[in-house]
Amino acid sequence: MNILKIHSERRVPDFSTLLEKGKDMVKRHPAWTAIAGLTLVSFVMIYAVTAALMPVTVDDNGATRTVFTLGRTPETILAGAGISLADDDIVTASLNGPDKHICIERAFDVSVTVNGDAKVVRLTNGTVSDALKLAGVQADSATVTNVAANAPLSDGLNICVEQLEAVTRTTTEEVEFVTSYRYTDEKPVGSRVYLQVGKAGEKICTYTDYVKDGEVVRSELVSEELTKQPVNAVVLVGQGKGSEMATLFPLDENGLPINYKTVLEGTACAYTAKPGAVTATGTVPQIGTVAVNPKIIPYGSKLFIVSNDGYVYGYATAEDTGGALLSNKIIADLYMDTREDCFQFGRRSVKVYILE
Repeated sequence: MNILKIHSERRVPDFSTLLEKGKDMVKRHPAWTAIAGLTLVSFVMIYAVTAALMPVTVDDNGATRTVFTLGRTPETILAGAGISLADDDIVTASLNGPDKHICIERAFDVSVTVNGDAKVVRLTNGTVSDALKLAGVQADSATVTNVAANAPLSDGLNICVEQLEAVTRTTTEEVEFVTSYRYTDEKPVGSRVYLQVGKAGEKICTYTDYVKDGEVVRSELVSEELTKQPVNAVVLVGQGKGSEMATLFPLDENGLPINYKTVLEGTACAYTAKPGAVTATGTVPQIGTVAVNPKIIPYGSKLFIVSNDGYVYGYATAEDTGGALLSNKIIADLYMDTREDCFQFGRRSVKVYILE
């Protein structure tokens, strides 16, 4: 049996031959050369442009988008993206790091009207105070606006400004004295001895009044100077813990009755009497005697009286009356040993605890 062997050979191209053939082709078809060159240049340009495009995130007053650009400055990037800027817009950019972005804060109009004269200013943010400064308004204590000075600005906000007239005045005012109390078991319940009489002081106060249309809108204290020191009162108060009323009606840790029927509130005054005087019930007035309206507080009622400012008259008995009581102008008139004691008490708001 005959076997046919077929041998195949792989030929190596002859580059010199191909080069010669290429030269010959170029000579016979010169247009191909131009087409090939243009194609190559186009590919190179497309690659170069694509490689050079830079992604930039643009935040336009809260609206965000990404643009691919050949620009390398905020101005060229925004212009290439068709984004225009207005006067007073603020642009901040970060183009050097991996996260490239541009932020645009758009300015808006704020109207500032001063005594009828309107002016428009443009800002991107801030408060009413910032708008006033930009409008040239020198705001001070005499400046009144329809919007709070620290309020944030918004597009179209209308700020109305009024300049008030500032008037300075000086007054002499009384400085109240403080009354302190000392307590002793050696004095009857409710008795009082002034160890030191209180006297009011004086001070000179300077105010600035802000006036609109002849009326004072508000006043501010500018300064005060003490010209006379007050003298504080010191009062010795008898507790008499061994007394019958103190035993029957003990006090709590705050110095108020633990057990009582009711509490009446109102204004109290103080009175004194000449030697030999008697009360409406025939008793001799003394510390602890109180004049009342018997239709409200029956005669003989056991009481405990303390003022709202801390003056403790203490235990008392309803034994007397008077015109001011019957007309209900005051709720109680407290007996004092001297006129000086009455002046020291004056008129005070009190609580009257009715014990029985």
